[in-house]
Amino acid sequence: MPKTTLALLIALFVAAPAAFAADDAGAQITRPAGYKPMAGDATLGEKLFNDVKLSTNGMSCATCHANHGAFQASFAKPYPHTVAMAKEQLGRKTVYLDEMIQGCMVMPMAAKPLAWDSKELAGLMVYLQVQQKSFKPSH
Repeated sequence: MPKTTLALLIALFVAAPAAFAADDAGAQITRPAGYKPMAGDATLGEKLFNDVKLSTNGMSCATCHANHGAFQASFAKPYPHTVAMAKEQLGRKTVYLDEMIQGCMVMPMAAKPLAWDSKELAGLMVYLQVQQKSFKPSH
C-alpha cells in the first residue's frame, strides 16, 4: 500500500471517532419524545453542581460555572435559546436548559448523560434556574 494511502487511512481512522462523538453527543442531549421535565430539589442540585463524581475527568459543573463563570449573556434569556458551545460543537441552534446540562455532562465532563427522569437532572435544572435569576450579563 502506498504511504500516502496509508497516511490517509490513518487520518480518517483518527478523525472518525471525533465526528461520531459529536453526532453521538447530539443524540444524547436531545430530549426524548414525550419528555416532561420533573420538579426538582435545588439543594440536591447545588450539591451535584459541585460534585466531581458526576464526571470521569475530575470536573464538576462549578469547575467552569462557579460564581456565574463561563455563562454567556444568553444565560439570562429564557430557554430554549442559543448556547455557543451547543452551536459550535453540536450544530444546535437552540437548546433547553436540561439539554445543555446533558451537553456539559457529555462534553466537558466526559461522562454519560443523566437519566431524563432522574432526580439528579431535575435538581440541577432547578438549581440552575435559581442561578439564572441572579445572573447579570456583563455586556
